[in-house]
Amino acid sequence: MLARPAGYVGATIAALWAARQVSRLYSLTEPFGPEFLNVARNLGIFILPAFVLLLAGPFRMWFDRFAPLYPLVLGAGVLNIYVQDDALAAGLPLIVLIYPFLVIFSLAYLLRGRVSQA
Repeated sequence: MLARPAGYVGATIAALWAARQVSRLYSLTEPFGPEFLNVARNLGIFILPAFVLLLAGPFRMWFDRFAPLYPLVLGAGVLNIYVQDDALAAGLPLIVLIYPFLVIFSLAYLLRGRVSQA
């Protein structure tokens, strides 16, 4: 019940972040290719739980209750990127906390959260 709205909200946050990053790339003097691949990699990690929540359901009730954690954690990570002035202060929590959470969240929902079709 909560998984589908959480998937839509998380996908929206990820898409808005990616659009902002790509628009920022056009104003930099650095090469476009490597930075674009970085944005694409981050978008893939950010949007992976949304694909799982939207395409792999229905989920068990216990898993469905924790689905709103995805947009909350993703939103906090993206907000941290824009609030911090230092690149290390913005990127380190993303790499250490947000990326592992998103991957583990996706795998848990994909492998253990679905209701068995009997």
